[in-house]
Amino acid sequence: MEIIGALTFVVLIIFGASQNWKLSIKTILVIVLIEGALRRWAFPQVKDLIYFLKDFILIGAYIGFASRPRQLEDRYPFIKELSLVIAIVCFLQSFNPSLGSPIIGLLGIRAYLLYIPLIWIIPHLFDSESELYDFLRNYLLLLIPICILGIVQFFSPIDSPLNIYVSGSEAEIATAGEFVRITGTFSYLQGLKVYLAVCFSLLIVLLSQTDSFKWKTIYIFELTLVVANCFMSGARAIILYILLFTISYFVCLFFNSYKTALNFVSRLFLPVALVTLMAIVFFQPAIQSYNNRADTASDSVVDRAFGYFTDVFAKDRFDGYGTGATQGGAASLRQILELPAGESLPPSEEEPGRVMIEIGLLGFILWYGLRLVILISLYSVFLNLKNPFYKKLALAIFIFQLIHVGRQLVTDPTMLPYFWFFSGFIYLLPNLESREMQKLEIG
Repeated sequence: MEIIGALTFVVLIIFGASQNWKLSIKTILVIVLIEGALRRWAFPQVKDLIYFLKDFILIGAYIGFASRPRQLEDRYPFIKELSLVIAIVCFLQSFNPSLGSPIIGLLGIRAYLLYIPLIWIIPHLFDSESELYDFLRNYLLLLIPICILGIVQFFSPIDSPLNIYVSGSEAEIATAGEFVRITGTFSYLQGLKVYLAVCFSLLIVLLSQTDSFKWKTIYIFELTLVVANCFMSGARAIILYILLFTISYFVCLFFNSYKTALNFVSRLFLPVALVTLMAIVFFQPAIQSYNNRADTASDSVVDRAFGYFTDVFAKDRFDGYGTGATQGGAASLRQILELPAGESLPPSEEEPGRVMIEIGLLGFILWYGLRLVILISLYSVFLNLKNPFYKKLALAIFIFQLIHVGRQLVTDPTMLPYFWFFSGFIYLLPNLESREMQKLEIG
């Protein structure tokens, strides 16, 4: 009966999502934010089903979109071709005998392939600059309660229900001195780190726009909360991300147009100064806790930030162990369905090594070749756009993806929707600009 009930729930979710694909995709971006809260506090008894909730909604959105075919000019080569070849490799690797069962391969196919079609769907999600701008602005409002929860977690005891992870074990909870390393509404710390990076990147773009005093004030408040949560997370990588992003953003703007770069600095100088002052005055314990962790950490921040690819080729074989072999849910799925154990895997903490383990050397080259093509395409979009807002947004997305090129994607349920959603801006931004220019010509 439980299986029948779960299947009925899945079918209803997919059917409901297919009725309004635009709303469904936007809903997925909200579910990313509350998924951890639902799994930890609201419905822990069905936490595994909730983990896949946004995937079911996405499948429904695909069905709804497919029923209304639209044309899209493919301006950037190799993305579609590489995606198709990767799909073939992942499908073949899902039958790798080393997995023990091809059912485990479904987890890998979901991680590598399910979200890729967003690249060609996102260009149809927004019809104008104002619609896109309003969505991003309103979406960032959600960070306020999430970051406030993070502050409450930081000052709560380690055994507080607010700080228990999805696993329910207090022993796993990370700390920095006497304080916990916050997770917000996310299942684990990694999800919060990705979200804070996304929010910081978008806020820098919005703060550099001409806007009302009310919204400027809201952006400054939001940026203060983001910075405070970054320190409270105790994650050195997110602070490094903020520094790298800000420097890279300015340098790229400067070489593209020094006037735009100077305008960027003039617009952000006061907001950044205010954010820094408020962080120092109101969140001194968080800064001190972060400094203590940075001083006592056993590994180098440079190694953590840039050492992704160091162990890729330190493997005993390059043919792969099968799609999904290193996925976090593989062990649970084997236990629930009583599947064969599969071969023992070589150790690998970082994602590039895991990709090599799962889909082998050929798959590794294709996968990171696609990541590289997406990066080049995003930078090309930045160079070719004329609309200042679109241009700055394309640059922010490019830098976000560049800094995260070796970080978790196929093993991170938070990064997955954000990465492919933003990759769709390769086509979205030029389409919107072209549409607006055509309106001007007609007018």
